[in-house]
Amino acid sequence: MVLKKITEIKISLEKAIEKYSLIGILTHKNPDGDGLCAALALQEIIKLKGKKADVILENPVPKIYNFLDGEKRTKVFSYHHIYKLLIILDCHEKIRIGKCDPLLHTAQKIIAIDHHLESELIENATTYIDVKAVSVGAIIFDLYEQEIKKIPAKSANYIAKAIYTTIVNDTDNFINSNTDIKTFLICSKLMEYNFKPGYITEHFLLNKTANQMRFVGEVLSTIKTYENDKILFMVITKNMMERNYLGSDATSKINRWVKGVRDIKASVSFQEIMPNLYRLSLRTISLNVNKIAVKFGGGGHEKASGCEMRGTLEEIQKEILEEFRKQL
Repeated sequence: MVLKKITEIKISLEKAIEKYSLIGILTHKNPDGDGLCAALALQEIIKLKGKKADVILENPVPKIYNFLDGEKRTKVFSYHHIYKLLIILDCHEKIRIGKCDPLLHTAQKIIAIDHHLESELIENATTYIDVKAVSVGAIIFDLYEQEIKKIPAKSANYIAKAIYTTIVNDTDNFINSNTDIKTFLICSKLMEYNFKPGYITEHFLLNKTANQMRFVGEVLSTIKTYENDKILFMVITKNMMERNYLGSDATSKINRWVKGVRDIKASVSFQEIMPNLYRLSLRTISLNVNKIAVKFGGGGHEKASGCEMRGTLEEIQKEILEEFRKQL
């Protein structure tokens, strides 16, 4: 069931939280600063309602979320986890749930809240999608703005920081085209809860180790351009990550390092997961990368999407380049 109005999803969410005592909050596999931080914000809101909710991830939370007590507030998926109510944020497709998929089969009620373009819906889920929302965290703020005004200052401050981080993530610190008047209006309201935006930027975007910076340099050294420098490809190998002692979270936002390169209309990073399996992150300023990602089993936004593909790097890059040629 797809709900069209935010008032409808608010009613559905509130009834479910009141009814169920076992609540799990999920986001998509390889979570980013939107899905994860929105989950942390909603977890705090649910706690203030006298209920307990677990944020479940495939893997341990990356250290960049220490400023939100990410490790303490999340759990790594285990097959013994069972939740009667599942709330899924920043995702509405079964294929993007990843290792946490078994939780879908034991839940009595599933609610999905997202802002990505509608794709294959999770069966039996109550789904709300607002593609105009700057982040799913912004949707959580729209849902609970009035309640946040009335809660203790410490909790309100935490929720505001988490939601602000979702916006920083999905606007790439306010330089993406989805930054609009409402984006800044929400941020101005969030700042009433006494946090410093620079603190978020420092801990979320700039908090890099020397190994991470060396890794970025290695990735940038793989850059190749095509179609008269309009398409940019770069490659992340397992060897690069291993010799720099990095986990998968080190690849988060790797495309932002090539944002603004002159004449480039789209960039793609190809991350080696295992031999003949690559995770692609596609970004653009004027094309439609979601159309490409969906064709290969992925999805996202028109300007920012991702997918996974099997084959040799050469084969995969050839297929992706052909899709870009169709649009150019």
